[in-house]
Amino acid sequence: MLSGIRTFVRLVRRFLSLPRCYVSLVNWKECARSRPGVASDLLYIFFRLRCFPDHYSPCRLDEKPREDWHGYYGSNYGPIPRERLQREVQPPGYRAIFNDKVLCEVVSRGLGVPLPRYLGELRPSDDCVARVTAMLAQESAPRKIIIKPVTGSAGRGIVAAYRDDSGIVVDTGKAVIPLSRYRPEEPAIVQEFVPQHPAISAIAPRPVNTIRVLTLCTRSGEILVLSSSMRFGVGSATVDNWSAGGVAVGVDHRTGRLMDTAWYKDGTRCHAHPDTGFRFEGFQVPFWDEVLALAKRVQRGLAFYRLIGIDVALTPAGPVLIEMNARPDFVFQEQTAGPLLRDPRVLQAFGEYGLLYNGPQRRLLRQHLRTAGAVTPAA
Repeated sequence: MLSGIRTFVRLVRRFLSLPRCYVSLVNWKECARSRPGVASDLLYIFFRLRCFPDHYSPCRLDEKPREDWHGYYGSNYGPIPRERLQREVQPPGYRAIFNDKVLCEVVSRGLGVPLPRYLGELRPSDDCVARVTAMLAQESAPRKIIIKPVTGSAGRGIVAAYRDDSGIVVDTGKAVIPLSRYRPEEPAIVQEFVPQHPAISAIAPRPVNTIRVLTLCTRSGEILVLSSSMRFGVGSATVDNWSAGGVAVGVDHRTGRLMDTAWYKDGTRCHAHPDTGFRFEGFQVPFWDEVLALAKRVQRGLAFYRLIGIDVALTPAGPVLIEMNARPDFVFQEQTAGPLLRDPRVLQAFGEYGLLYNGPQRRLLRQHLRTAGAVTPAA
């Protein structure tokens, strides 16, 4: 009862946010529809598809017939899909494992997967100069370290520290400053800066570029790869995050090859990296089988949380787990790698969990099951 009231209140708030979506979240410079047409589309998505239309512009739905929209799951942050996801596959009580990087580090060690070397923690009250200097002076110390806020997200607050001719400096992504001028705003963890595979550095050499693999533990216990995309930093950024101005391109997770189009968050497209001119289409991601094996091992080890976004970096020696995400952004995945429900396996797995939340999605499932000769799961 209380949960239903909360969902209704959130829906009302979302409805009142539709004008903001129309004004601010549509990429009008590249939109193919008229303004009345866009208004009609947003209302159709909200009322017919029961979804807040913040994926309309990023996924370029204005260029696609409405029938094709039904294969998009849409934003997982909307009240209706969020309630279903939390109830069935993403229980909120376990989120601290993923949101706190210290706790996530401990859990990740228990999974027995490759990780960046953990060097310790750094607090605002610490003598940062002494602590960072000591970390870089250790025997077999890395040449470069990464400092991440314990509760940060979307790449915010991440900096790199290393030694150059002038001493130890900190690269904030906006400027390189002496270590003496740096102090973390909140507690942070310190890890080695992962050496990147040379084939990936040829595309974007500055940040550590990562692959996001979306996984699901199905009702039968199978580990399903739902979608995968690779993010590349742009300009002087020390992180590759799509939310921080980077670009992302889908990966065909059956082959490990990049798709032809990379995307900025607002839906602007490119076919080559804006800094290096490297064309994405057909590039074979190194160690792809190992990437999938790592992601599946993580999901299998955390089967109590059945849908995870897993971030993986590629070193010359193979893949390394960088981060796990409790609520990976479906809009990001569908923008870069295509609609989730286009894959019949994903459609059926979501149907078995009752994650399909509108009539067109459930109709897609019925059509698939009729073709496959299977029994329709409960809505």
